[in-house]
Amino acid sequence: MHLGAGGGRTCRIILANQPSGLQAVSYEEWRSCASELDELEGNNAWKQTFESPEYDNQLVQDRLRQLEEARISCDVSRMLFLVRTALSRDLAHMSNASLYRHSHIGTKDLIDRYITTALETITTLVDLSVHNRCDGLELKYILDQLLASRQAFGRSGLLFSGGATFGMAHIGVLKALYEAKMIPRIISGASAGSIVCAVFGTRTDDELPALLDTYVHGDFAVFNKKGQEENLLQKMTRFLKFGSFLDISHLANTMRSWLGDLTFQEAYNRTRRIMNICVSSAGMYELPRLLNYISAPNVLIWSAV
Repeated sequence: MHLGAGGGRTCRIILANQPSGLQAVSYEEWRSCASELDELEGNNAWKQTFESPEYDNQLVQDRLRQLEEARISCDVSRMLFLVRTALSRDLAHMSNASLYRHSHIGTKDLIDRYITTALETITTLVDLSVHNRCDGLELKYILDQLLASRQAFGRSGLLFSGGATFGMAHIGVLKALYEAKMIPRIISGASAGSIVCAVFGTRTDDELPALLDTYVHGDFAVFNKKGQEENLLQKMTRFLKFGSFLDISHLANTMRSWLGDLTFQEAYNRTRRIMNICVSSAGMYELPRLLNYISAPNVLIWSAV
């Protein structure tokens, strides 16, 4: 979220002498603008220093040194031990959001170095295993340990929040992630975000380019037909009769035209993406329900939205 806000501000400043309305239209263009602005504002000097009260830089340095020593010495046992026991998303509190508010892009160089070294260590471990330089360790044992590490580390997910027409901003995020080949396998949506999540989660990779180019021009009259807008009296009448201001039958018809009668299980079999839609429970004291191919495999996706 910080990067998106910074991106808009960055491009307007850098391109101030350009024709009005000129803004970044791709992540690469925005990244170039953000990097230049960080240099002009002196943010890179902050990145190059290790010290900050917002994380434990000494712990990160110690783990970085251990990983580098094990990788350089090709010590398979040591690398496997570090990957299995020391890999953490929030090591030394380095996922603290405050660390990503000092600049328009990136954070401390020390954190970037640690992440890069951790990836290089895993790559080296796999390469040594392939070439049978495993210090007596069996390949199956190494594979089991790596799978256990992945399970403990977890996977990144993409959550689309609600916000009425603000949900259309999710399409731009999706397009940027797709072009950077960084769309995670797990996606979730709530309220308006569930519409984008459902449409995206039912498309294969081959269908995504066409979807991203045409989706914003689709039919979004989800609560009333075009040219048949309702007045306040009609909405109040519906609320007194049915308990809702808006006619959700239009939403159901629109979603059904986009999604068809696909179930969560069928969508997963088709795309191999794990789609989650959060729905509110009818009872006051019930928790919201998370619908996906495991908890609700036979539920029609359009009905969940």
